[in-house]
Amino acid sequence: MQNITIFNRYTNKLEHEAIFGKKFLTFAYCNVLGQITISSLIKRKFFSILYGKYANSQMSVHQIRPFIKKFGIKTDSLEKKVDDFTSFNDFFCRKLKPSARPISPTPTSVAAPTDGRMLGFKSIANTVPFFVKGEQISVADLTKDPNLAEKFRDCSMLISRLCPIDYHYFHFPVDCVPQRTYLINGQYSSVHPFAMQGRFATFLENKRMSTILQTKSCGDVLMVEIGATCVGSICQTFIPFQETIKGSEKGYFQFGGSTVILLFEKGRVKFSDDLLANTQDGIETYVLMGDQIATME
Repeated sequence: MQNITIFNRYTNKLEHEAIFGKKFLTFAYCNVLGQITISSLIKRKFFSILYGKYANSQMSVHQIRPFIKKFGIKTDSLEKKVDDFTSFNDFFCRKLKPSARPISPTPTSVAAPTDGRMLGFKSIANTVPFFVKGEQISVADLTKDPNLAEKFRDCSMLISRLCPIDYHYFHFPVDCVPQRTYLINGQYSSVHPFAMQGRFATFLENKRMSTILQTKSCGDVLMVEIGATCVGSICQTFIPFQETIKGSEKGYFQFGGSTVILLFEKGRVKFSDDLLANTQDGIETYVLMGDQIATME
């Protein structure tokens, strides 16, 4: 398996991504038997449900400390003590102390909705060079809603990819009034770049939830949470139709890799320079939830 290179905003360096489940990904995508297994088993809902049951059981507790050690998880930012977690999924869905993720205070800033490796496109028409198979992004396929497809035609797009080692809550990027969330059923393919092989279509095939965020400053924003291999659930914790401030909790993913996509109406935001430059070079930028990713125009 080739290394995945990302740009870390906080070290200002290119780094190799620490990959959870590297042996599994190598098996699944580097030999014929693995590819057959992926098609017949791992993409199916029951596999994620079964794995989720194990991750929720006390039997999985023994995985927590080795995971923390291997990936250098900072435990001083956790709300709970390590020995108080009752399962691996309990740890995976860990909450952090509020001070661990300060929210960008600038009124015109857009905050990162998650911890993640991010791509920012001024226009979805500019995504072809990154997704090497030359796929055009289809908002209609992403949302299954022709009205949203028209509203977000030629929109700006942020893709935030979460790994199992990340903080897995997602938050509102702007002050808004969130509308009702809609479920779009699908499969459970991996969203890791090695597994996707440049296929944006994976995002259009996986289970996902979409929510319109109505704002006073940057029009409507579409927020889409996408599940992946072994994601037990996409859990929404917010109250629809209630005024919500930037950085407030929207929900969380249970065990597995996952992705959050933000769509902004054309001309409403300008992404941060590092995010745009790295995306142009085909490189994801590592950003923490709450940090500024764009400004409203």
